[in-house]
Amino acid sequence: MIRRPLNALILLVFCAAPAWAQNAAPKSKEPLEVTAQKNLEWDRTKKTFTARQDAIAKQGLTELHGDTLIAKYIDGKDGKGLNITRIDATGNVVVISDGSRATGQQGYYDVADGYSELTGNNLKLTTATDTVTARDKMTYHAAKREMNAWGNARATRGDDVIVADRLIGRFKEDPETGGSKMDEMEAVDNVVITTPTDILYGDRAIYYAGPNTATVTGHVRIERGPNIITGARGEIDLNTNISRIFGGAGSATPTSGTDGAPVTPGADGRVRGVFYPE
Repeated sequence: MIRRPLNALILLVFCAAPAWAQNAAPKSKEPLEVTAQKNLEWDRTKKTFTARQDAIAKQGLTELHGDTLIAKYIDGKDGKGLNITRIDATGNVVVISDGSRATGQQGYYDVADGYSELTGNNLKLTTATDTVTARDKMTYHAAKREMNAWGNARATRGDDVIVADRLIGRFKEDPETGGSKMDEMEAVDNVVITTPTDILYGDRAIYYAGPNTATVTGHVRIERGPNIITGARGEIDLNTNISRIFGGAGSATPTSGTDGAPVTPGADGRVRGVFYPE
């Protein structure tokens, strides 16, 4: 009963993120190509390039699409070259990167900070197997190797769904490939993990890739039909498939039994399981 929801957590929280993470850093050796349907305006005073109507900026495996793209630059040291420092995109923004696709209404990429952000309606990140949506914004910070989805963030894989106020993917350098690999995955505040058989609630959930373990803390509650387990903290070892639920401050209280009647809670802070025969 415990193992399935936490496996869902591992699968869902930013399984889609590594492709974006690996390709978000600037690749100085590859040229940046900008095209547009209407025109490309070069303002030498403001040091900007503005591409209008179905504009596309492409570098390597990454593409940035928008109704309008504005690229800011600084002059090169030799006075001939130029270096792009930031790209702003507005209107029907799409980021395509090595099999993943992110969409929003506005966005920008700060080259110096390695920071990218998407905002507006229809915030979504999709891959062949996963979908991540958010209400407020999606961000990636190359220096921190961290990706965030803010505001009613939802990750979906098949029939499994995780929802939280904020979803975070943290990555570290992979010495074998030179790219990024997952280090931690975290869901923060109002966490709800739903599978075809179970629903897990908590204030915070985090998966640690190195030891292959996960924790859920704060008002932990697991439901399978009328059956309920509650506590303050859950610890899951996915190597041994052993899960433990602990009591303490912040334990959740079962809300109702199989007939809808309230379930009498145990003593404060006690871990509790209520099970009903079929």
